[in-house]
Amino acid sequence: MPAILAKQGAPFLLRRKTISSRWRRAILFTLMIGAIMSALMLTSKQVGRICHGSSCGFSSLRGLLAKCKHGPASSPQNDNIADSALVGHETSISASNLSLSKDNDCNEFPDTSKVLILIKTGASEAYSKLPVHLLTTLKCLSHNFLLFSDMAENIAGYTVHDSLETVLSTVKGTNGDFDIYHRQNDCPIAHEQCNEDHDVGFEGWNLDKYKNVHIAEQAYKMRPDYDWYFFIDADTYVSFPTLMEWLPTVDPNKLHYIGHEKYSGSFPFAHGGSGYLMSKASMRHMFFGKTGVGNKYDEATQDGCCGDIMWSEIVLNETGLTPENMWPVINEFKPRTFNYYEDQWCQPLITLHHVNGEEINDLYAFERGQNFAKRIRIKDMYYRFVATHLVESRSDWDNGGEDVYYLDREARTYEASELDKAKTDELSDMELVAHKNSSSCKDVCYSQEDCFQWRYRDGICGLAYNKMRLGNAVKKDDDEAKRSFSGWHMDRINKWIGEQGNCSETYQWRVMDEQRNRDSGT
Repeated sequence: MPAILAKQGAPFLLRRKTISSRWRRAILFTLMIGAIMSALMLTSKQVGRICHGSSCGFSSLRGLLAKCKHGPASSPQNDNIADSALVGHETSISASNLSLSKDNDCNEFPDTSKVLILIKTGASEAYSKLPVHLLTTLKCLSHNFLLFSDMAENIAGYTVHDSLETVLSTVKGTNGDFDIYHRQNDCPIAHEQCNEDHDVGFEGWNLDKYKNVHIAEQAYKMRPDYDWYFFIDADTYVSFPTLMEWLPTVDPNKLHYIGHEKYSGSFPFAHGGSGYLMSKASMRHMFFGKTGVGNKYDEATQDGCCGDIMWSEIVLNETGLTPENMWPVINEFKPRTFNYYEDQWCQPLITLHHVNGEEINDLYAFERGQNFAKRIRIKDMYYRFVATHLVESRSDWDNGGEDVYYLDREARTYEASELDKAKTDELSDMELVAHKNSSSCKDVCYSQEDCFQWRYRDGICGLAYNKMRLGNAVKKDDDEAKRSFSGWHMDRINKWIGEQGNCSETYQWRVMDEQRNRDSGT
């Protein structure tokens, strides 16, 4: 009997073994499928963080992988994408994501093909400031931009040119302004580690003044056929719908140097952070058929102050031009630092300055949300970025209220600028005590019908009339008497806004050529 059972049991054991093996294969196959699906979903999620729209969804992953494999299309005119094939999986994905985003986000973006954007930065900040531009407006500009720093690099597949490469070697080799330049170029590790024990802000400022003319000269050599050359810093945001609405009214075949005019003493210059434009005719006049234009000024720049002032001196010497003023359309402020008042409420905006990565992202999202269909105005910045943040009072905050100060001259030593704004004559009982605390400061603001906001800090009560500003957070002082408090009279502000009405759709640009104006119908 046992022998018979053994014979009968052998096929059963084989069948059980076969069945068990099939189950193991089925389970293994299921686990593999699950792993692949999880990886695909994770990849899709990561792509979604970078780009927007249906083209970045799970259904387009096959296209993404194909693009990642081959990299972005190359062009002999493209100085932004590195000439060689992109190296590394992460770089390829970054460049491909930009291409995918462009399909959706940039459909309504204005035609900027006649404008070359020149972005200036420094090696110490390039990785913190350039990526957000590459993920927002620059992806819609195709090849119409160049990146300049004080070191040649490749960031996410984009070429960053060394703006100082052509500075005289005698200047670079003997001038302490170039210490940071040499240190960063010789650094075998990350720049920030070689800069740890140095005042990079101060060094970078001294080095920056050499860049502007060499950027212009290099850019014209690489791209001589644009109508306009727009110079901006890496912390500048450009509203291209507003820019491209205005530019058709100005003739690029005429000599133009346009920006936010400021003064160094009595000398006019176009503020670099706000951005400035050079027409084709001006750039041709300065650089066509010439070499070493920047080198003519390298030695003199050692004694100069700032890049934008030096550039204005060079433009004046080479062309006879002084800046044409486009302020406040070309602007040095941003939503939380604007003073919102009647003369500026309806003004269009082309540039905003001192914007960080988050603010650039938010400004781009705002314009993308209206399909880049119209110019932005200063009042749009108020409604979108400021209105919901104004409250009756906010502690550890500075809203910049400083039209008039109330203070006790005998209490301590004040700055001359503070004393100049202090009201001293015919003070009411309420004004006499306004400097004592934030509550008294608020009371004196509310007692004056034109006061829109107040600020109390360290024994000074400051008021602002017929304008409002959001301002900045400040560090909480351990001494309660020195803490900063700010507030806004919301009833007056809302009443004033209601009285402004709608802005006219027509606008008289400050700089335009008469014939071009008639032709454009503006």
